[in-house]
Amino acid sequence: MQGIFIANNIAEKYDQEEGEKLKKAIMVLLVLAVIAGNNMSVKAYVPGRAYFDAKNNNYMYIVKSGDTLYNIARIFKISLEELQGLNYDVKPEALRVGDKLIIRINKKLKFHFVRADDTIWGISHSSGLSANDIIAYNQLENPSYIIPGELIFLPDIIAENRNIKIMGFEKKYGTAYVSGIARIFEATVSYAFESRDRKVLKEGFTTASVGAPDWGRFDIQDTIPGGAQIIAVFSISPKDSSRQDLIRLDLNNA
Repeated sequence: MQGIFIANNIAEKYDQEEGEKLKKAIMVLLVLAVIAGNNMSVKAYVPGRAYFDAKNNNYMYIVKSGDTLYNIARIFKISLEELQGLNYDVKPEALRVGDKLIIRINKKLKFHFVRADDTIWGISHSSGLSANDIIAYNQLENPSYIIPGELIFLPDIIAENRNIKIMGFEKKYGTAYVSGIARIFEATVSYAFESRDRKVLKEGFTTASVGAPDWGRFDIQDTIPGGAQIIAVFSISPKDSSRQDLIRLDLNNA
């Protein structure tokens, strides 16, 4: 109603025909502004991220492509049964990108909930991680724009070299999970399961969110073959296909 009053008020300063044209133009601009504002609020929540829902006094996770309830529970270190209990009306096979799930966050996780005056650089100073580590691991497309109530993961660096940093490593039900950030040509992060005497039992690769010279997040999830004691994470030289930036992780310590 206020927009209509403004349009009419401006239009009165012109003759009838020109005033009507101007009024219509102003109304179109006002409608577009409202639509843009609504879209901004819809896009505020990013799939794959968690937020504090002040209205309902709980934490929520926004489903991203490829998510399963099992993996969401694993990420937040709660049981699948607990996650299902919090979301009793959700059908696992019907998860859609953008769905909101109620979650509980295990206090063993290292994280930070964004406050109104927070910046990534301030969070970096208090966490011990570099701003680039936080930005890459959390895949923040616009680090200058973080939302109050948004969860930022602050994992420890388990192992690192010049171009690979391991920030998550666990073994569960015969599957190895490794996450971290890498600065690798064409973003290809390779890995191999090995025996204790370094015999290769299985190989694979995953793709980081971006390639060198930037740091991008990568995630490895693969079934552990029989006899494997080590998972090696590395890059492949584009010159001679040799292993570079090698990090070996002992599966018995996962």
